[in-house]
Amino acid sequence: MSENGLGTWTIGTSTLVIVVLGVILIDYGTQGIIQILPEVETPTAALLFGYLWLLTIVAASQIELSRLWERDTATVLTDATVGGAVVALVYLTVVLIVGFVAPVPSQLDPGSMPVFRVVATGTAIGAVGGCAFVLLFAACDRIATAVVVDTYE
Repeated sequence: MSENGLGTWTIGTSTLVIVVLGVILIDYGTQGIIQILPEVETPTAALLFGYLWLLTIVAASQIELSRLWERDTATVLTDATVGGAVVALVYLTVVLIVGFVAPVPSQLDPGSMPVFRVVATGTAIGAVGGCAFVLLFAACDRIATAVVVDTYE
């Protein structure tokens, strides 16, 4: 577990913001989100967002920030890849299961989607994202360390 609550919150929150903005910007070209968002009620969207936020913070809490560089790079990348895949797998599975039992707009009806393909694709994207985010945060950590060391010398 992470001993740094602020670091955990920062990594989890920034990961979520980057993912959500990325999805919105990528989907902006197809305008699919414009058709779906009006049918999703605000409380539902807030719960889905909060649930994803919770999952990213839980995943970030598994990173020992102070010991990140003491571990083998391959191990760090593997852990981040697995973490991203697990977050995506759990999120999509729970959202789709809830979608089967809860009334949802027709455009979001999980009965009309190939569920396994959606979850598998999402999990693969989550794995790639987890790997990319650990590289991003490792680079940020190195830059911050260099700036702080130069400042205090």
